[in-house]
Amino acid sequence: MKSAEGGNGTKKGPDTMSKQKVALTFALYQNEALVRRETVTQDIVKVGKDPKSHLRVDDELASRMHAVIEVASPEDITLIDLGNEPGTLVNGTRVNKVKIHVNDQVTIGGTKLILEKAEAAVAAVAAAPANPFAAPAGNPFGAPAPAGNPFGGGNPFAAAPAAAGFGADPFGTNNPFATPKPPAHDEVPHDAPEGSYTYQLVKSGPDVPNEEVEMPTASVEVMIMWDQTILHVAHLTPPRSYYVGEEKSKTSQCDYYVPQEKIGAARVPVVLADRGGSISVVLLPKAKGSIELAGQPKMTVQQAIDSGKTQPCAEVSGAMQMALPAGSKARIDIDGLVFQVSTVNAGRAVAGHFSVDPQSYMYHGLSAAVHLGLLAAMAFFMPPLGATGEDGISDDQKFMIQQYLNAAAEKEQEEKPPEETAENNADNKEGGTGTRAKGEEGSMGNPTTKASGNKFGVQGPKDNTDPHIARQAALRDAAEFGMIGLLNAGAGGDPNAPTAPWGRDDSLGNDPLSARGNMWGDNIGDSFGAGGLGLSGIGEGGGGRGEGIGLGNIGTIGHGAGTGTGQGFGSGHGRLQGSHRTKPPQVRMGATSVSGRLPPEVIQRIVRQNFGRFRLCYENGLRNNPNLQGRVSVRFVIGRDGAVSNVGNGGSDMPDGGVVSCVVRAFYGLSFPQPEGGIVTVVYPIMFSPGG
Repeated sequence: MKSAEGGNGTKKGPDTMSKQKVALTFALYQNEALVRRETVTQDIVKVGKDPKSHLRVDDELASRMHAVIEVASPEDITLIDLGNEPGTLVNGTRVNKVKIHVNDQVTIGGTKLILEKAEAAVAAVAAAPANPFAAPAGNPFGAPAPAGNPFGGGNPFAAAPAAAGFGADPFGTNNPFATPKPPAHDEVPHDAPEGSYTYQLVKSGPDVPNEEVEMPTASVEVMIMWDQTILHVAHLTPPRSYYVGEEKSKTSQCDYYVPQEKIGAARVPVVLADRGGSISVVLLPKAKGSIELAGQPKMTVQQAIDSGKTQPCAEVSGAMQMALPAGSKARIDIDGLVFQVSTVNAGRAVAGHFSVDPQSYMYHGLSAAVHLGLLAAMAFFMPPLGATGEDGISDDQKFMIQQYLNAAAEKEQEEKPPEETAENNADNKEGGTGTRAKGEEGSMGNPTTKASGNKFGVQGPKDNTDPHIARQAALRDAAEFGMIGLLNAGAGGDPNAPTAPWGRDDSLGNDPLSARGNMWGDNIGDSFGAGGLGLSGIGEGGGGRGEGIGLGNIGTIGHGAGTGTGQGFGSGHGRLQGSHRTKPPQVRMGATSVSGRLPPEVIQRIVRQNFGRFRLCYENGLRNNPNLQGRVSVRFVIGRDGAVSNVGNGGSDMPDGGVVSCVVRAFYGLSFPQPEGGIVTVVYPIMFSPGG
């Protein structure tokens, strides 16, 4: 129901004696185009982008509450800028507070507001009181009362007005004892202008207990209003001082912006709180209003000053301050700007905020202790993950291992070119021309036969000037993967003839047949031996530095240590292989990178023992390119069991990819000692260069 008198009604309107309102008509332009016209009748007109503003400005540069207009009369209209950027312009000039008149232009951002009219609003005439002597219009059976009957209004037996719809008496007879309902004299007409009535909340339920919404903690509520419009509400918990104004600096700030022209200073306090917790309200000069202390009657500001309950305020000249005990309220009015200060209890936290129940402290503490105990037990009883300590091997043991490795590792021996001499008067006495083969010495012969006393032979023509033997078959088989590799490589060596790592692809000598016999003997045939190229031992070489068969230091293939064409020892002069002697391809080791607990010397020794595999890969590449040379860097991983895995190219510059892939594959067959403390990663570079 609309109510014109307040109370608990929802809409209050003026009666016939109410104050006359002023209607302001504004035209809003954007980009010189008329957007709309709007008429407002409020005494305080809020201007801004807020949808609830009385005069709404749809502009990106406008603030939600940009300015207000105070209307006292058609001739007394004041515009006040609230200090937001880009400010408010009146007729092209930025203002803070100025009187405006009809046809003045107010600019906010890109929107122009022109005041077209300012005139008194038409007052809504309240309904006249109904004739108490007239019969209610709702009763079709009611008889009109006599005009002069003084008892017509108080007749207890008069018929009551019938309600509309289903409320009417279905039998056509109303309660004769009911009192007629008086006419609604405070009803607001539907066409009443906006601003001529107000809205109030209607209580629709019981009061909520204070214990449900409040805590026994002191707090201060500060409410800032403009007439009846609430601008800002602040709850100060715990209580503190509260300032308003427009001053902004590093040392002093304002809690709420109020123009200096309104309060008379750039920064003034509304509430002052001391360290003891007492609260005082500040009474500014020319302030009006009322103060209501707990348990005392309500008094005006002037009465409070005259009673001596106030004291001068040290922060504002001419102002007073008054203590507010708990449960007190003060309403301070400064030219329509109202500060309402109340000392209340603090409100309870809204549901959903983080809070900790003290009763759960013991449970959480016990749970944390149990989990920490389990983690500590796991850390204490878990066995070590590996022998990673540096004190596992003593310094003496490290020295002995180093000495052993240095002694056991093969050393690259420098090759010295043999002296090539020839004499025309050479004889043919005992001592066939031969050169000690390089490598550890081993007895010549076939380890699978039981015969003895025979000498070796390499089948070939008698006049062959370039006798030679084939490579060692086992190394070629490992690199070329069996018989298919032999066929692909075009190997033509005699399987019955001696072999050597430095040999060629095929074998060709001066003997009538091939046999794996000793260094010398009566006849050519197989004879028991270790498979070497010397007289004794278990190695695969002859204990020298050359590439041949014999016991001397000159020549290539022979049966003794002399220089003749026979066998055994003698001083005769044998023949030379020729005027030119080629050098085999060179295979050298580069700087090895080892990451893990396995000495680099062990890795180098095992890899050098298998250089024959890598040389074979390189010689296959030399067939296509005699000048082929470069570095093949192999990266591989030695597992915990000593086996090689994850072999790959570690940055090779060898131009022949086939040689690189062949060398990389050859590393898969290597086996190393089991490393300590995990796997070992190795980068092993090998340098290849062609011979002379």
